Amino acid sequence: MMITFIRISTTLKCINYLRSMRYVSTSNTSDRFYINYLKWPEILKFHGPTGEEVLADVDLTGKTCLITGGTSGIGQEISKCLMSKNCNMLMAVRNPYAINNALNNLNKINDSGTLKAYEVNLASLSSVKQCVNQLLKEQKNIDIVILNAAVFGIPWSLTEDKLETVFQVNFLSQYYLLTSIVQILAKNGRVVIMSSDSHRNIKWSLQNTLLPTEDILSLPEDDYTSIKAYNVSKLCGILAMHYLAYRWMNTGKTIMCAHPGSFIKTKLCSNWWPYEVLYNVMTPFSKSIAQAASTPLYCATAPELQSCSGFYFKNMKQADESDLAKDSHLSFKIIELSQNMLNERVGEIEEMVVETKRVEDVKTRKPDLEPKSTIAEALFSG
Repeated sequence: MMITFIRISTTLKCINYLRSMRYVSTSNTSDRFYINYLKWPEILKFHGPTGEEVLADVDLTGKTCLITGGTSGIGQEISKCLMSKNCNMLMAVRNPYAINNALNNLNKINDSGTLKAYEVNLASLSSVKQCVNQLLKEQKNIDIVILNAAVFGIPWSLTEDKLETVFQVNFLSQYYLLTSIVQILAKNGRVVIMSSDSHRNIKWSLQNTLLPTEDILSLPEDDYTSIKAYNVSKLCGILAMHYLAYRWMNTGKTIMCAHPGSFIKTKLCSNWWPYEVLYNVMTPFSKSIAQAASTPLYCATAPELQSCSGFYFKNMKQADESDLAKDSHLSFKIIELSQNMLNERVGEIEEMVVETKRVEDVKTRKPDLEPKSTIAEALFSG
């Protein structure tokens, strides 16, 4: 399994470095190995640039970004990098103590960029609705939305909305948040959904693909593992990206998914000690938090991606997602199912995914409302 995460060039570096261990003068072999093991993170710098390096030539003065889960880990690093480039940050977070800590830490980054916190509990749709109402009341224009919040490695539980917690927190509540604020999303606004290559581990049967049910999204206790629930939530994020990319066609708004990297040591793995041990072991072979921020920041700010929408990125390059994640028919079905879940719990939701006025484009006909057989057909037909 580890071979998947270690490139051949990396292996050669490791071998050469282990050979060089003889130059470390210690009386104890175990000490010599321990010293060199601790130095591995300094040597295995093959994971690309940091978020700060990606934004080196970027000026975000006057731009506003909304991020979920921005008080720790990759989200905090993204917020720090954006604020250092004069971006005004709106942070939707659950923990009021974390909010205060983030305000104290991040407000020191740059006097030009501002930070405002909005309290939201993603395990409660009523809390999300309150956050939405506050955003609509106080904000006029949001240029960037980064859906970063996630939970992982927790026991099975239901939220107050009677949905499995990982699915609701990682996907459904954030989809509800996003589609409820489209009216204040800038005409050229960008949305970045934090994703994961682990979505590839979901293999649904033909029946579940053709006729998806709530139980394959919000897992019942007897079908639950924390890894499976996490992977389902990430698959749903990619399917939602394809759906919204199609619905936002010709509006100027774009949406992408960004995979920050695998086995990145953040608080995400701290809910169960075996995961924490695994992540600690994999640290020398994984991106740092600063490096993990690079791909989502690239998707959120790169000028060359201004007209790109509906693409999955990792290592700052467009990558292929799983065949299941590419299924445009499935994306419409999953979003319809998700919309029904929301309607049942928070009442009929005003459809705000599509703007009333579309940008005229004489070279491109107005898209159908029927899903195409592939994403490419949906995006580029006609």
